Amino acid sequence: MEPTISDTGMAPEFTAAVEIPYDLRFMDFVLNWTTGLAGLAGSVRKESDALHLALDETLTFLINAYPDAETWEGIRIELQLQTDAVIEIAVTNAGPPVHLNRIPQYNPQAPSEADMDGLWYFLAREAVDDLTFQNRGMDGWRAVIRKRLAGASFEKKTPVRASDAMPARKIPFVTRLATPEDAADLVDLTYDTYHYSYPVEEFYNESKLRQALKKGAIISLVVEADGVIVGNSSFILSRKTPRCAYSCSLMVKRAFRQSRAIIHLIKEGEQYIGSGQLDVDLYYGTVVTTHTGSQKAGVRAGFLPLALLLAVGAAVDYRGMKISRGERESFLICIRLSATPQLSVLYLSERHHAVMARLLAQAGFDCRLSGEEATPEATRSTFTVDADAGEGSAYLTVTQLGRDFALRLQKKIFTLKADGIQTVIILIPAWRPLPPGLDHELGRINAVFTGLKPVSARECYLVYSALSGALDFERICLLDPLAQKLKEHSRQLYEEMVAEEPEQEDL
Repeated sequence: MEPTISDTGMAPEFTAAVEIPYDLRFMDFVLNWTTGLAGLAGSVRKESDALHLALDETLTFLINAYPDAETWEGIRIELQLQTDAVIEIAVTNAGPPVHLNRIPQYNPQAPSEADMDGLWYFLAREAVDDLTFQNRGMDGWRAVIRKRLAGASFEKKTPVRASDAMPARKIPFVTRLATPEDAADLVDLTYDTYHYSYPVEEFYNESKLRQALKKGAIISLVVEADGVIVGNSSFILSRKTPRCAYSCSLMVKRAFRQSRAIIHLIKEGEQYIGSGQLDVDLYYGTVVTTHTGSQKAGVRAGFLPLALLLAVGAAVDYRGMKISRGERESFLICIRLSATPQLSVLYLSERHHAVMARLLAQAGFDCRLSGEEATPEATRSTFTVDADAGEGSAYLTVTQLGRDFALRLQKKIFTLKADGIQTVIILIPAWRPLPPGLDHELGRINAVFTGLKPVSARECYLVYSALSGALDFERICLLDPLAQKLKEHSRQLYEEMVAEEPEQEDL
């Protein structure tokens, strides 16, 4: 069963789970386990007893209702303390359907023998704030018990190694460039910061990271405390886009997140970019949109928004592990110029001019926008594809526009989605006139315009996000007012794309 998120939208304070056979002899163990966890959460005796009673009655009913359970089948009990001081106990059951309308309604004011089979349900409901049964289709049934604690007192305690512990004395931080010999420590730092949700594979593979540092494909700035690496900020260079450096996410050890380590990293990154040591035209990074924290750090370092990448990342649970189901993550592309753009004209559909003109000016571009269309001179279109099965996404870059553009693009998207790719980011040259009817053709493959991505002083791409499923724009949180306008513009395009014509009744 997937971990549940509380009504506040926050991950629970803690989660614990146990699975037992359909056998009443295991009941005492589960009930003692439950009251023990409730006490850890801060429940008083009366609250623990209420949870004990509700779970006792519910489990007894479910186990007795499934006498022919196979030996390999189990009933799973998951307990969570949520951030709003509510204890939630979810019981996942593979037994027969639960028909609440067939349970007798026990009336304590006028009890009768015929209604005694409903006593358990009455007792369980009265003991807690809420008891519901959820039909989960082919995944069986789930009973959910909820009770709010009057004085939840649980405090998280993160175990740390002695080498990671915050010192009692003040230790000065030292910044330097990483060497290939730092690869192992950087892999450990990545796990400590992001678990397994960081999108750059090299940072989980010591040998690959060592080679990348040695060749200069990755430049890492590290912060040390007493000779131990506690933070990292990196830049990645690609042969595909040699004039553009990708600025990676900041990493800081958990034990140092309340220190000034992150300030040292941001300052060091700003100085490194300003020094011109990398021969590039611009730096870019992608920041999360589920909160604005990383966006604030980006603004401080001079990064400004230009495009959205809708539903491009796999959902990540509270442990930093990618999960197959759940709302996908959207990101914001932000850039910082290090050279004057040489583009006099950018071509994009006139409908997008108003929203992009202000974003481009804010980022440092001084160019004219044109909606001019022209039939491509080449017969055949060409593309490059960079797919990531783990993320369920792919980047499809148009390297040559041909007269067969719409047909070939449609086939490419179909092939990617047939291979399990859920989102395709389409990059189309914006330094030459548009193929005729571009937005219409892309709308046919469920792709919406989401901004611009420059990769050099002379090259900039239109960004379209081709989606496979529904998207909740309310989950996209943006700090910059102009980026917020871009989100609303893309939302309108998306809503037009998914809108259906009303059905015509036969006369």
